[in-house]
Amino acid sequence: MRILLSCFLLLFTSIATSQSIDMSNPNSVIADVSKQVFARINQDAAQLKKDPTLINKIIAEQLLPYFDYKYAAYKVMGVHLRGTSKVQRQNFVNAFRDYLVNAYGHLLKGFKNQKLEILDVSDFSNKRIITIPVRVIDSTKKVTKISFKLRKNKKTGQWKVFDVIAEGISLLQTKQSELTGLIQKKGIDHVIELLKTKNIEFSS
Repeated sequence: MRILLSCFLLLFTSIATSQSIDMSNPNSVIADVSKQVFARINQDAAQLKKDPTLINKIIAEQLLPYFDYKYAAYKVMGVHLRGTSKVQRQNFVNAFRDYLVNAYGHLLKGFKNQKLEILDVSDFSNKRIITIPVRVIDSTKKVTKISFKLRKNKKTGQWKVFDVIAEGISLLQTKQSELTGLIQKKGIDHVIELLKTKNIEFSS
């Protein structure tokens, strides 16, 4: 899980100025969000040094709008989704969203720059879910191949990231494996509280 989160963060670390993002083009989402997030980190570098918790605000404001955390949370719940109430679903989505913010923020604090090669997808007009491959190159020229899965919202036409695959391992499937069994054994409310506890631990 830690490796997957680290790989996901690699997407959002390319030096450039902030700009508006074309959400109707998945290639733009991948390329431009990376520029926007890192530009914000550079801009707030002095404040981050004084208050490291500011990174969570940056993640929430600059990254989270382009991550379909509700869809991802529902996928994690899987077959148990239908057995939950509206309140339980919302509570799970909120806890899962906060977990992502805390996890990404925690890992990004000590992140070092890598070079990225994003392989654009040329034909996505008739697709709802696509995968965009990315090559991550470190200072030793080692290449790590990762892929980002994006989903097009039928109502808005916007593309958002909902999963990352690194070394053949899906972040989404990993969380499903971790939490689906717990939901079955102890219930959704228990898992919600577990996520809340993890979020508190991140903040301590």
